[in-house]
Amino acid sequence: MFDVAIVGGGPAGLAAAHAVLQARPDARVAVFERSDVRPRGATFGVCPNGLRALEAIRPDLKAALMKHHCEHETTRSYDASGTPKASMSEGGRAKLREHGELVYIPWHRLQSTLAEALPAGVLHTNHRFLGCADEGGCVRAEFATAQGVRTVKAALLVGADGGQSAVREALLGDGPPLFLGMAIWRAVRPVPPDWPEVYATYGGLGKVLITSVLKDGEMAWQAFSPWPADQLYAIGGGRRAYIHNDASSAELAGPDGRQRSREEVGAERIKRCLEAFEGWPQHVRDLVVTTDPLAVTEHGQFCREVDSCQAYARGRVALVGDAAHLGTPFLGQGCSQAIEDGLELGRAVGAHGFTPEALAAYQEVRLPAAGAVQRWSVQLCRQYTAGKMDKSEFDVNIEEGFVKRQHAPLQPAVAVASA
Repeated sequence: MFDVAIVGGGPAGLAAAHAVLQARPDARVAVFERSDVRPRGATFGVCPNGLRALEAIRPDLKAALMKHHCEHETTRSYDASGTPKASMSEGGRAKLREHGELVYIPWHRLQSTLAEALPAGVLHTNHRFLGCADEGGCVRAEFATAQGVRTVKAALLVGADGGQSAVREALLGDGPPLFLGMAIWRAVRPVPPDWPEVYATYGGLGKVLITSVLKDGEMAWQAFSPWPADQLYAIGGGRRAYIHNDASSAELAGPDGRQRSREEVGAERIKRCLEAFEGWPQHVRDLVVTTDPLAVTEHGQFCREVDSCQAYARGRVALVGDAAHLGTPFLGQGCSQAIEDGLELGRAVGAHGFTPEALAAYQEVRLPAAGAVQRWSVQLCRQYTAGKMDKSEFDVNIEEGFVKRQHAPLQPAVAVASA
């Protein structure tokens, strides 16, 4: 039996595992990830508050992450025809740097960095969560594996399985999140020869394509476009994994019932993206069309309203990251909030042990803090899709104090008891 079983091996789950092990070094912790650890997703930022939270868990984790930081000194923006609109050094990011370090990193680099720092045997890949049940003094969870169904028991179960969380559904039964009328395509790929920009945006309010050059000859692109709700099924429906690029069984079957390859599914994703950005600059379209189809993720933009996210824990089951408080890409706080969740979960377990009281204490701290970020993130996304934003996400981050948050170092339970 485990002390803590974590469902989801993304940043939220891995940060939670590190935090619990820091607070309780002898804890029996397991992380169950539905896929394997490999390059996927795109690139994103970890804000100053998120980096301070990671440093509070383990200072060496922050140092390891900074090695993969992708510096973008200049940002250039173009309209949908490719006509230059502006060129600036750092822009809003310079404002954030006034409040601490921040890092821009590929999603898979963050995942692999956190995964490799765990003790051997903690991370279990290719485990798909099937369900759970409270058995009084523990929680029983079942996972689908290549060898069949695996049953595990744990004193605490943590759902860190993203915005389409199966653990959340098992715990709260509140259905899928809200679709916000936007489709998103993402990929990491080799930098084409003579690619002109380090960091650039094309388009503007309502529809935009963002490119950024990474390290090791890679670059990322992300495309956001309006998408009708009645066509949601074409981009995966309401239960698509938010990050994984694994094609669902329904996609592979196809509308005609014919079994298709993952390459065919990826090519169809590229085709839909190109149709959404018809008439845009040729070099941008070439960037998309020459991307390996297996590298492209596609999904709708979802969120949950703050008022529907008033439970991060019940009994012996807790939720962290997007599973608890799904926002939007606006504010760039998703990963940082997940790390803050992990930190406070570890702190609560250190103080209260592997008990429901620990999860209640975690919820008491994180619900108002994460909820404030979630509320603003959803509000800014709705303003963006409507074509009008009252404030920039950089200004909101600063004015609301999100990037100014400080975090005390996480101490092992023995040290806490002797303090």
